Amino acid sequence: MTRPQFFPSPQWLLAAPIIVVILVASALATSPTETVLYRFQGGTDGDFPLNSPLVVDHAGNLYGTTPGGGDTNCTSGCGTVFQLSPPAQPGGSGTETVLYRFQGGADGSSPTGVLLDAHGNLIGTTLNGGSGPCTNGCGTLFQLSPPAATGGNWTKSVLYEFPGGANGFAIGGLIADSAGNLYGVNIGADGAGANGAVAELTLPGGPGDSWTETVLYRFKGVPRYQSIGDGSRPLGLTFDREGNLFGATFAGGFCQLFEGGSCFGTVFELTPPDRAGGGWTESVVYRFRPRDQNPTAGVAVGTDGSIYGVTYVEVYQVVAGRLIVLHNYGDNINGNGKGPEAAPILDRQGNVYGTTCVGGQFDDGIAFKLEPPGSASAKWKQVVLHDFAGGSDGWCPLAPMIFGPGGVLYGTTNVGGSSGCIVDDSTGCGTVFEIAPY
Repeated sequence: MTRPQFFPSPQWLLAAPIIVVILVASALATSPTETVLYRFQGGTDGDFPLNSPLVVDHAGNLYGTTPGGGDTNCTSGCGTVFQLSPPAQPGGSGTETVLYRFQGGADGSSPTGVLLDAHGNLIGTTLNGGSGPCTNGCGTLFQLSPPAATGGNWTKSVLYEFPGGANGFAIGGLIADSAGNLYGVNIGADGAGANGAVAELTLPGGPGDSWTETVLYRFKGVPRYQSIGDGSRPLGLTFDREGNLFGATFAGGFCQLFEGGSCFGTVFELTPPDRAGGGWTESVVYRFRPRDQNPTAGVAVGTDGSIYGVTYVEVYQVVAGRLIVLHNYGDNINGNGKGPEAAPILDRQGNVYGTTCVGGQFDDGIAFKLEPPGSASAKWKQVVLHDFAGGSDGWCPLAPMIFGPGGVLYGTTNVGGSSGCIVDDSTGCGTVFEIAPY
């Protein structure tokens, strides 16, 4: 069976920033300028955007989520979906509009990012809410539809309620294929899904039909008294050109056998069935070892099939089952950056872009570009695009950056910005930033 592949299509404008970057982004200039477009205030406008990436439409409007803030029904707010309009002048601030504040309960709470379809609808998941048997609900799939007239309210609807148990909790980090079907991962919590799963949400076939969830693969972890397994706690998904799914798992893979020994994670591939009704096939592309430590995010796939990702100590490339360290981030010597936690993104020229949560000259994280070597004996070169200074500038960028029109980079910092929130003696509710190639 031929599987729908993910490419920009009438169904989805920007559904998975990692893949879109591979196809449409251009290399960034060497003298970028960083601008804070918005500083979250806490409370009703949302706070702490965490690791959910932004999406951008053709007009340059940004859309994203905050898992907290918004309505006060939840302890720290139930979360928001927001729009950020571009500044009137280069270097200025954007205008934030909260499109929806989640109410908790059956309405859902703690959104994990959104996709944007060709009709301007935003689709995403919430970690909590719905009617499943979980303590706070097992999560929902929701849609926000734009108003018919400018200035009106967006309309929110729950498309699917996750049932929990072996059949799935809310899946995060959604990506989409060209037919509009959605794919994501969950880390599981009990029963057959304890090690996590990869699931598909199928677009309804007609009016009145419901979305359908299918678990494509359940990770088995590492069998007792053994040291090798298929992975556990998947972190994210991406497609290659042939419609295969790739991702990383935080744990599982290779484990140390002694009591309390650690497991170090995997890079995995899921191959679609070759006939209708068949199952997806999982294979482990690479098992991490103690020297690599554990993956901290999903992966990106280059046009040549190379796989790129991050661990606590490095940005890596996997080629033909072999891991190559592109740059080490195990320390912060000379402001090198430390601890990448966001999935990398790629441009046409093969450059790799990412962030670190800490490190840099101010120990508040960096945005970086890794340039491929010009010869087989040369090393990849890091260019620091921005050194976050904390305070109003923001710190700890956790979400993957995305490309906008003209090669502009957009991203968020988890904290910093305004003085409305206090975290570990530091202030700020997070920011949205731009790194422009001029």
